[in-house]
Amino acid sequence: MNMNDLDDLILYGYECEYLDFKEKQYSKEKHVDLLADVMAMANSRHVGDKYIIVGIKDRPEGKEIKGINPEEFIDSSVYTQVILSNIEPDIQMDYFKYDFNGKALGVIRIFNTDKKPYMIKRKNERFNEGSCLIRKGSLNANAKRSDFDYMYRHHGEIEIRLLEDTLLAVHDREGCASIEVLITNNTEYPLTFVAGMLIVSNDKGIELSQHPVYGINEIAGADFRLGLQPKTEVIGRLFVGFSSADPLRLDMDEHGICEQPLVCHLAFKDGRDNIYHTEVAGRVIADGDFLWKVKSKKGIKHKFRTH
Repeated sequence: MNMNDLDDLILYGYECEYLDFKEKQYSKEKHVDLLADVMAMANSRHVGDKYIIVGIKDRPEGKEIKGINPEEFIDSSVYTQVILSNIEPDIQMDYFKYDFNGKALGVIRIFNTDKKPYMIKRKNERFNEGSCLIRKGSLNANAKRSDFDYMYRHHGEIEIRLLEDTLLAVHDREGCASIEVLITNNTEYPLTFVAGMLIVSNDKGIELSQHPVYGINEIAGADFRLGLQPKTEVIGRLFVGFSSADPLRLDMDEHGICEQPLVCHLAFKDGRDNIYHTEVAGRVIADGDFLWKVKSKKGIKHKFRTH
């Protein structure tokens, strides 16, 4: 999700199975509430990232953006340790500060929740070992037999993995970058991806560039479609769009190297508008005519090979 999408959630979003608002951060005394909210969100049936946005009071008449004191912002590692110590299997999440119209908000992002069900692994003051909550609408509820049936039936159905940590922007003649990918359809039904996007962000979650998927093992461009029959998988080079402006956005040098740590987030949409995600911490390397704008900005002459 880019920052504009996050703004839209704050302005227009409503509490549901992938979004919750909290007025205050989870203090040490409220860590059990953190466990409940994160576990319930992770177990929800929503396909995609889930968000808990802190610093907003949700009223019947509308949201009040109150913000939190930036000096009192709780480090993400504190919340992560609470979750990892008390819930199994491990939930992938992060907590970051977000500026919205001059007010600091906290955002908990819960992602890659394909290992359901998530349960309490040790007894505490509220939950017994094995307790399991699921988000239904705007409420947390105890998981029922039908919920577990759904989780196990859909467990690990679609697997997407980036097999490399480097996006190679070396196909300047085709206007593409590429990275190795694995996609598995474990279901009993055919699946068709109709669109895809690879988003490169820095390690603070700030989006730097977007790259539409153009094909796997071949470049189809805007006509990209990928069909997978039941119980099949595809492995190969994922081609995404790349332009000479992207090295500027990624703050690359004239050699096509980006020094800052990056995260590549890949999302596919199927014909029923379901979204499937994966990401990897890595880097981007560029070469050839992709670098002409970077070189021009630094006064370095570039000899084109595609013109």
